[in-house]
Amino acid sequence: MNIQAYIESGILEEYVLGTVSPQEKQEVECMSHIYPEIKEELLRTESALEEYALKHQATPPPSLKESIFAQMSFDAPVEDEQKAEEEIISVKPDARVIDNAFGRVETQVVTPAWAKMAVAAAVLLALFAGWSAMQMTDMKSVNNEMVAKVESMEADMAAMKSQAEYNQSLAALFRSPSYKHIHLAGLPKSPESAVSAFWNQQTNEVLIDVQNLPAAPEGKQYQLWSIVDGKPVDIGMLDNAFAGKVLKMKNTKPGSVAFAITLEKEGGNPTPTMEEMYVMGKVV
Repeated sequence: MNIQAYIESGILEEYVLGTVSPQEKQEVECMSHIYPEIKEELLRTESALEEYALKHQATPPPSLKESIFAQMSFDAPVEDEQKAEEEIISVKPDARVIDNAFGRVETQVVTPAWAKMAVAAAVLLALFAGWSAMQMTDMKSVNNEMVAKVESMEADMAAMKSQAEYNQSLAALFRSPSYKHIHLAGLPKSPESAVSAFWNQQTNEVLIDVQNLPAAPEGKQYQLWSIVDGKPVDIGMLDNAFAGKVLKMKNTKPGSVAFAITLEKEGGNPTPTMEEMYVMGKVV
């Protein structure tokens, strides 16, 4: 399994944010138990998000709670209650007696204070949930930015690693006694061009490092030649993306006295186009 590719897929960040499916959640937990690298990255991601949340946490404004409770009345005013009692028990002298007055029962629905408080608490909880959702959205946006930055850093590190490997390979070729170095200097067609060729005279393997060549036009490609017994020998086409690479070419023939590069049609020619020769170097 490619552990690095799994880490870079973004599933660990989604797991920490709680946006994965139950199946993905089980998968991440299983993989973190099997692979220490995944567990370490998961812990690092959780720590980073927790650190960010603590750094950017914000509490609801104190006025929010006060404004909610200010709009709700939990107890009826005492004066109103007393007035109601007086109206009930007071009887005017000329009031008429109503038959079966005590046979009818009037009921009044009274909402207890705890019910009102429960409604207030529910409203407060809903407001807090909405505020928390907005905070989580902001946090997810920041997490996406962090993921993008990490991916950019990983790309930069990959480029640095590739450059380091290229430099090491080139240095090893210059130091190796098995390879003869031939410098191919720019010709009037392109005076600033320069290429290094490395020829293993035991195996006839040829490697080249392009130090400076103009980019090949569309439909064109550079071709490498060796000169053996006064005749050009095709030893391969250069990859158009030649910068920062040590290119492995075809084997040459024993007795090569020089190497040259010409610009040909894409795919190459059986014989070199002399007026399109860019660099050449003699074997000394």
